[in-house]
Amino acid sequence: MKRVLIVRLDAIGDYVLWRNCLRFLRNSAKYKDTHVTVLGNPAWRDLAETFDRDCADEWIWVKDRNELFRRPCENLLPYCIWHRRVVAAQARLKEQLVTYKFDEVISPCAFPDSLLDELVLGIAPVTVSVANGDSSRHASFTRLVDSGSEPFVFLRNRKIASEIGGEPCEVKLALEISDVPQKEKKILFFSDASHWTRRWPSRRWMELSRMLPNGFEAVSAPMGRTLSEFTRFVASCAAVVSNDTMAFHVASALDIPAIGITNGVSGRDSFWPYPSVLGKKSVACVPERLPKIPIPLLGSRLSQYLALSSVSAKSVADGLKSILA
Repeated sequence: MKRVLIVRLDAIGDYVLWRNCLRFLRNSAKYKDTHVTVLGNPAWRDLAETFDRDCADEWIWVKDRNELFRRPCENLLPYCIWHRRVVAAQARLKEQLVTYKFDEVISPCAFPDSLLDELVLGIAPVTVSVANGDSSRHASFTRLVDSGSEPFVFLRNRKIASEIGGEPCEVKLALEISDVPQKEKKILFFSDASHWTRRWPSRRWMELSRMLPNGFEAVSAPMGRTLSEFTRFVASCAAVVSNDTMAFHVASALDIPAIGITNGVSGRDSFWPYPSVLGKKSVACVPERLPKIPIPLLGSRLSQYLALSSVSAKSVADGLKSILA
């Protein structure tokens, strides 16, 4: 039986916007009779094993994703230092993967990443990835598929899956759970985010809590819950207000009205705003302008945070009332 490896090592939100494309590939005529293995990020392991276990014959979870890519602090180190560590970590993982004797490896990530390219090349005789305009990659991969012109990640994922599977991929952005909890008049405030430039200030959250529609109360995500339990909790909420992070996409997949508070730069067009064709009550609140700070690197990030801080609680409250109407 043909053995295929699919590599997805990106974050939770990326997986939420891709997981139904994995189901499509698993059931496509091209791959339904193959042994499918997924190399995944343990950050979303619980979600995959709870809702998508049947989408692959085997799952391999990397020990530490940060070993294979840049650590935040290493971005400031010379290339020769951090890249040597990455090469060593990738060599250890490749040595393990080669023993599986895969016939084909697929890297369906729509965003170009040279470190991801280095990881997947050499694992199998056939390597499939996504074209990103870099002509030098054509010589390395057996096949490069077109991601189309649609910027929003979920629609781009469908285009990529169609090209890889050889048939139209028309999956919906949905996360179906069997034991749907009863809806309550509570609004989830998700104030966490992977980077400080995406975290709306705590004072804004406090202001917003005093502006909620009558009868609604603000709640935080319960501590100590698994990702699948968190998903069920989101399904019980009337709406979600979240930083530009995974909770925004989980709510959208569950058809829960959601407000995403953004800094106006990170993820623009790719992760927000949600296209109307998807039919989601998912609204992005953006700053009116992005301040310019004449300091390289730190200045651009600081300007993003200041722009995010300028998003008023009233604008978020108004958006919340409109999606609850």
